[in-house]
Amino acid sequence: MTDQHPLLRSPGPDPQYGPDRPIMSLSFNQDGAGSQIRVVGEVDMSNAHLLTELVEFLCRTPTPLVVVDLSAVRFFGAHAVSALLHAGHLVAQVGGRLTLRDPSPFVLRVLGVAGVLGRLNLHGTSLSTGARLSGVVPPLPRRAAPPHKTLGPSVAAQR
Repeated sequence: MTDQHPLLRSPGPDPQYGPDRPIMSLSFNQDGAGSQIRVVGEVDMSNAHLLTELVEFLCRTPTPLVVVDLSAVRFFGAHAVSALLHAGHLVAQVGGRLTLRDPSPFVLRVLGVAGVLGRLNLHGTSLSTGARLSGVVPPLPRRAAPPHKTLGPSVAAQR
C-alpha cells in the first residue's frame, strides 16, 4: 500500500518553488507490521502535524515498526522536532518502535541542537557506526544551580 500527501507552497522568486512544487511530501509503504515513511522537503509549523497524523494512522497495526526516512529533508523546524518526538511516543504506547533512517545533515544538526539525539533510534547514519559527525552539536552537560546567595542590606536601608 502506498500513498502520498503533498502540501503545496505558494509561488516565490526561487524557481524550485511554485504552485506545482510541494513544501513537503509524505509517502509510505506498509509491509505487514512494518511501515516506512519517506519525508521530502521542508517540515515546519505548517505541516509537521501531518507526520504525526500519519504515524498515528500507522499505529493501528498490532505492533508497528515505523521507519522514517529523513534523507531528503532540507528544512526541519522546532515543530518538526516536536512532531517526531510525539510520533515516537505514539508508537511506543502501542508497543512499537520508531526509527529514523538516514537523516540529512541539516536534520542531524537540528536534532543535536535540540538535545534529542539520545531519545531517538537512528539507523543508517554515521552515529550508528560510531564515526564522528561534523556539525552536530553534542549535548551540553547539566550543571547544578549555583547556591543561593543572601544579599546584604538594601541600599535604602544603608541611608
